[in-house]
Amino acid sequence: MDLDAAVGQVVDRIPMWASAGITVRPVTWRDQGGGWPPPFKTDRSEVIDADSIGVFLEKGQQEGEVVLFKGGWCDYVYWTGETDDDPVQDAPGYPDTMTVEGFGAVLDRLTAEFH
Repeated sequence: MDLDAAVGQVVDRIPMWASAGITVRPVTWRDQGGGWPPPFKTDRSEVIDADSIGVFLEKGQQEGEVVLFKGGWCDYVYWTGETDDDPVQDAPGYPDTMTVEGFGAVLDRLTAEFH
């Protein structure tokens, strides 16, 4: 999976998220070349060996996160923020791998969770 290309899917959605009142934190990169445990960085130029990217969204109490691994699957979590609600968790792309466009579809799925 081309993580640099996948970040473009995030960047393309930032204006839509902002207009929907969704805040997006900076994309994080997990650096396998940065020792153990692998550090998370927000500056791509500082990453030696990118293993994954993560994007975290929030709106009011609602929170969602997608982590895309270079192997082509994601960890997906959405939570309403209500104490009596369980988070929605999934692993899109596992065991099959996804494309960069498929990652965009996962981001759109997460966006649709927010109300």
